Amino acid sequence: MKSQSINQYTGYLASGFRFRFHVRSISHRCLFLPLVMEKLPRIRRLLEGESPLTVFNCRCISSARKAFCELRKKFDFAYWAITEYYIRDLNDADNIIPLRLNTPQHYLIDILQKRYHNHLPGRYVVTKTGFPCGITTCIRAYITWMQTFQCRNNSYMCSSSDINLNPHKTDLCRWLKREIVPSEKWLYLPDADRRAFFNTYRSPDFIRGINLGYVHFADMSKWKDPRGDLTQRVMKAAVSAVLLEYFTLVIYEGNIPDETHFNIKAYQDFRISREERLKQLAHLSSNPGFLNYVALADAPDDSSPILHIDLSDTCPPPAEHA
Repeated sequence: MKSQSINQYTGYLASGFRFRFHVRSISHRCLFLPLVMEKLPRIRRLLEGESPLTVFNCRCISSARKAFCELRKKFDFAYWAITEYYIRDLNDADNIIPLRLNTPQHYLIDILQKRYHNHLPGRYVVTKTGFPCGITTCIRAYITWMQTFQCRNNSYMCSSSDINLNPHKTDLCRWLKREIVPSEKWLYLPDADRRAFFNTYRSPDFIRGINLGYVHFADMSKWKDPRGDLTQRVMKAAVSAVLLEYFTLVIYEGNIPDETHFNIKAYQDFRISREERLKQLAHLSSNPGFLNYVALADAPDDSSPILHIDLSDTCPPPAEHA
């Protein structure tokens, strides 16, 4: 996908399977909507030529178009992100901007949505070695959209520190139109009637006893856990609360060293004990347990539900300074 060709407003080349939708009374431009919308009764009626005023029970065309856009947001993450979800600009901390997906983000969401459409397991290890490209922010936004509009369930985001969690809580509060970010470890989502939990890996048993549909282990390469004990406990406690179904989602995400320092294939001899593998990986990361899990997910095993997605080639290189 070429980032300059993607249009989140029209849906052209945006993530997921899409179909061409051209109803001039709704939009003079041709739209490309998520394939799942093609079977919606109101969309079918529009395609068959019925007036939007009748379809959406409105008195004016502007109200009908607005109703169409609200319907679209429930099925089109890329459109919802650009029109509804606002984040802090990494290049200007005082600037709040809509979530305009970049190339790595589109690439990731495209995989997630196509596999979700095909009812494939939502278990992923997402890695990159390049320049920061907002993957953590994108995943958090996607989970918010999923638990609000697709499958209502609790979500859990686990990161290295509260400092790293606060921006994501702030983004969510902004979308919820809450001016104050609460100190509690969770936020209530009224439209989903569910909660979004936030915590660090240093409290591995925090989430026990809570049913979850979405789990996001964020920035795992920043977790300082040389023995891997906390990482293993956090993963076990959270993942055990999630059903292994296509409509649930578990994402392990973080940076890995480049290929010259971390040859994944060299660490896929699983005849060696986990403890020994962690010792071999300890010089590469403060969280060798994450690198070990990357090696495990990348190993050729058709029976594993976990897919390794490496975004390294899609991330932009660091800008050159004079």
